[in-house]
Amino acid sequence: MFLREALYIPVTLVRQHASRAAVDRRKLRWINEMLAFSRAHVPYYRDDARYEHAPLRDLAELADLPVLAKPTLRERPLADLLAAGSQDRPFRQFQTSGSTGQRVTVRHDQRTHDYHMAACFRRFAATGRYRPTDRLTHVRPYVAPTRGFEKLKLFRRHTILSHRPMAEIKAELLANRPHVLAGQPVHMREVLRALEPDEMAVLRRTLKMVLTESELLTDEHRALLVDGYGVPVFDEYSAFEILNIYFECPHGGRHVAEDRIHVEVVDDAGRPVPAGTEGRLVITPYMERAMPLIRYELGDIGVLDPKPCRCGRAFRTMRLTKGRSNDYVILPDGRRLYPDTFVWFAAIHPDIAECFVEQDARGRVRINIVSAGTEDLQPVFDSVRAEMYRVAGGPFELDVVRAERLPLTAGGKGKFITSEYTVGA
Repeated sequence: MFLREALYIPVTLVRQHASRAAVDRRKLRWINEMLAFSRAHVPYYRDDARYEHAPLRDLAELADLPVLAKPTLRERPLADLLAAGSQDRPFRQFQTSGSTGQRVTVRHDQRTHDYHMAACFRRFAATGRYRPTDRLTHVRPYVAPTRGFEKLKLFRRHTILSHRPMAEIKAELLANRPHVLAGQPVHMREVLRALEPDEMAVLRRTLKMVLTESELLTDEHRALLVDGYGVPVFDEYSAFEILNIYFECPHGGRHVAEDRIHVEVVDDAGRPVPAGTEGRLVITPYMERAMPLIRYELGDIGVLDPKPCRCGRAFRTMRLTKGRSNDYVILPDGRRLYPDTFVWFAAIHPDIAECFVEQDARGRVRINIVSAGTEDLQPVFDSVRAEMYRVAGGPFELDVVRAERLPLTAGGKGKFITSEYTVGA
């Protein structure tokens, strides 16, 4: 609801400047309220004796509770993780295909999602360069619904699907004359490499900043983007299950959205490690009421910074040290195709449950399709093959075949792309 989002905006702006003690007090109170709610209304937590915990006396006691692994969201019935009666109240539901190509269903109650949307304005405002009338071009694998206020030329967002051919991406990008360019670092690098000097000159006439998101942004890649686009780069980290996790300020601090979530960095046993120590990211989005996730492990590696940011915000800062998979396959002309080119099939095609990609040492690509229940997959194979040839600009050595399941690594994770091919080998 736009009205509620608008009312939340000043709240999100004020809370980032509260005292550190006030931030922690609020988190402790809201986490305890969520724990009590979850034990009473969510079967998964109600039926597990490990969640029969007295109210937390401090945030450190949260580590007494178990870590919720991502496979649980895929393997357990959705009803086990939903709060009783949540289907009768407004909510937002997403099906997302991560780097494994497997679908994960998540649900956010409308109030929590509205607060997140208000906090997205804080993300833009924190750059010190964004105005609500700016045009934003977003390169990503899906299109978000158009909002009513965009007709008033406010918060305008133009999406270009990242799996489209680069010639089409460039044409739309330049036609939109964006003030802000957003997308995963991998796509921002691909666009940068593809732009000719005269095209870059056109883009720079309006461009004010680049916003990266979702995956690891290394210092080297940041420098490449800053130099190439000629504007500052601001990083953001989010996931469909959690929504926004951190946003970046002009001082380089990647601020955790601590008015919505609590972040722990833990060792292999799920115990928190000291600030400044690398570990697994475990996140508790404590405002959620439709599908509470308590100590949820995203599968990424990061570190909490031990010192506060120079900007003065109370929210702690963190950074990813090992992000989501950046694996790719290489086309005959040397171009790389990254995971979302293939994940897109599983995300939009109802007959595809999962998919994974293999490239052999000769460069031949095989796309493995796991059926969502359809016996005759030949039309699906034909559609996938035609789309791949379109993206590649013509035929190449490609097999599209049926598979029974997604393969797992020794650590139990799905391996989405495997490539043995090296250019020139």
